[in-house]
Amino acid sequence: MTQVGWLSEKSSTYVILTAASTAVFYFLPILLAFTAAKKFGANPFVAVAVMGALIMPDFTALMGNKGNGAITHFIGIPIVLMNYTSTVIPAILAIWCQSKLEKGLKKIIPTSMQLLFVSLITLLIMVPLTAAVFGPFGVYVGEALAKFINALMSTNGWIAGAFIGGVWNIMVIFGLQWAVNPIMIQNISVLGYDKIVPLSAAANFGMAGAALGTLIKTKDKKMKSFSVSALLSIFFAGITEPAIYGIAVRYKKPLIAAVLGGAIGGAFIGGMSVNAYAFVFGGLTTLPAFVGKTFVYYVIGLLICFVVGTVATLILGLGEEEQTPEDKETGAQNREETIEQPLVGEVIQLAEVKDPVFSQETLGKGFAIVPTTGEVYAPFNGVVSMVFKTKHAIGLKSDNGTELLIHVGLDTVQLNGEYFETLVKEGDRVKTGDMLLTFNLAKLQEKGYDVTTPVVVTNSAQKEIRLKAEADFPVEFA
Repeated sequence: MTQVGWLSEKSSTYVILTAASTAVFYFLPILLAFTAAKKFGANPFVAVAVMGALIMPDFTALMGNKGNGAITHFIGIPIVLMNYTSTVIPAILAIWCQSKLEKGLKKIIPTSMQLLFVSLITLLIMVPLTAAVFGPFGVYVGEALAKFINALMSTNGWIAGAFIGGVWNIMVIFGLQWAVNPIMIQNISVLGYDKIVPLSAAANFGMAGAALGTLIKTKDKKMKSFSVSALLSIFFAGITEPAIYGIAVRYKKPLIAAVLGGAIGGAFIGGMSVNAYAFVFGGLTTLPAFVGKTFVYYVIGLLICFVVGTVATLILGLGEEEQTPEDKETGAQNREETIEQPLVGEVIQLAEVKDPVFSQETLGKGFAIVPTTGEVYAPFNGVVSMVFKTKHAIGLKSDNGTELLIHVGLDTVQLNGEYFETLVKEGDRVKTGDMLLTFNLAKLQEKGYDVTTPVVVTNSAQKEIRLKAEADFPVEFA
């Protein structure tokens, strides 16, 4: 709309629409912090606070006019600052460290004091540690990459085009492409044109080809639908993240195909010295930004990227098992699973549990049981994936991939294992009906603990869950 003169970049409408389109990427570190915390077993709300602190305006203002690389101090220790918005690696590394720190703190801090001091100490350590350790990584790696690309562009366009077109999608995975953006913007403002923008577009169309190849190749209806959405995101917005994270990283081989497409088409675009006259994300809607003497070469280059990415994906495949419709039907049946009742007692809905973490399905969907005996049994055949040191909870993974958490009582972690006895250890194979742990139900009730036991499928986002209406059990998870 801005390229054809329908919308001014200085208008409030432009600002609102831009905010709507980029907010998720701006706050990506916070979203990653939350999901990484669930993966690493850290407190997700502290994780959000850690990364949220690093993208607060007051924090980024410490960089002043210098931007990335500015130096500040924390209790006398010099810290290299960077802008954390839209980054990926710092959040993942920071929350992994947070998970280790929390586990260590819980070993040395008494249970009665953990609620306050574990979160407090974690926040005090992780915010400056992340700023001090991961900031230089983003600054120096990004700056070195930007300088290398700039130098490459001034030597050989064919080689530069192949390199940038090939690695750009890899850079996006790690958030490193943002380090190169200032170079492109500066070239356009000073020279009136830039030669790197077309090469980033080459990578986009290589990824678009991989998305189309996935659409053709996959037999998964949900993936077909997702591939269409990812393809349209590239064509109409120049946004590759859905295709990169949802297709390329997931299946790996489409990523190789996208790299090949971007490299081959990028070599042609770079070799023909294609220019961009505005800083845009490469897509069909931004074609006007490339109109000039080299426009035809730009279009040909994009076609090369797209065709190579598509064909390479079709040749390499996705790594999925090739199945006939009959095989898929059999496979679907195999994925269906009946989860037996792990405790004797009254089954209730998770919404009735007096703990928002469970009632709001933060950890996943499932149900709860008000037990009448102090014994927990294996509800399916599988493996013990986790046994909490406090013995009050246990994690299981079935042979069909269902990940289950059985959490005996509410706030029973405070007992630090008292009145609980585990009969299995992590890695043990179990069969339906095997006893997993025991607990003194009478003592828990005497101490005033709510013995309601949530049974949660922690990977329920990938599974359709329903509770049989005609009976409490069995519960079917498909």
